[in-house]
Amino acid sequence: MKLGRHTNGLTCEWDMQRQFIKWMQSDYLSNYDLEFIDELHIPEVKRIADFIVWKPGNGLINIEAKGNVINTLYHQLKDHATYCDYSFAFIPDYTMTPRWFKQKLTEYGWGLIVFNFNTRGITEVLEAHKNKDIDMFINKSVRQRMKIEIIKRRAVKDTQQILDL
Repeated sequence: MKLGRHTNGLTCEWDMQRQFIKWMQSDYLSNYDLEFIDELHIPEVKRIADFIVWKPGNGLINIEAKGNVINTLYHQLKDHATYCDYSFAFIPDYTMTPRWFKQKLTEYGWGLIVFNFNTRGITEVLEAHKNKDIDMFINKSVRQRMKIEIIKRRAVKDTQQILDL
């Protein structure tokens, strides 16, 4: 028996991430002069960032997606906030999001982005504020790795397009 989209956290999270990538790769990136990468390993905090967005002049933005494991999401956000300038939680548009989690978002100044499964819409509902006490050594290291990874991924994509001709 296959579990429904809303009962299986991994399916839910994967669907959200796929839609988020489409959204970011639309005009959004070019309109706001952003660099974007998904699934970037950050060994300094022993985590893989779901999404890292880099806006020159504004810094790194971490976006962590979770389908239903809010406690894990909280710990992921806390770890990534040590080197990112801004942090966002990306969750389904559910009415049952725990009150304690919403309070933590406000307390730490983290933003909230929600995904509506019915409309496929993505909405920023809580603006993020700059994280405090950022480790600039890790921040700079992540930006460098991000640049290299973006170049690698573009090269693979360009090569694939040539091979498909």
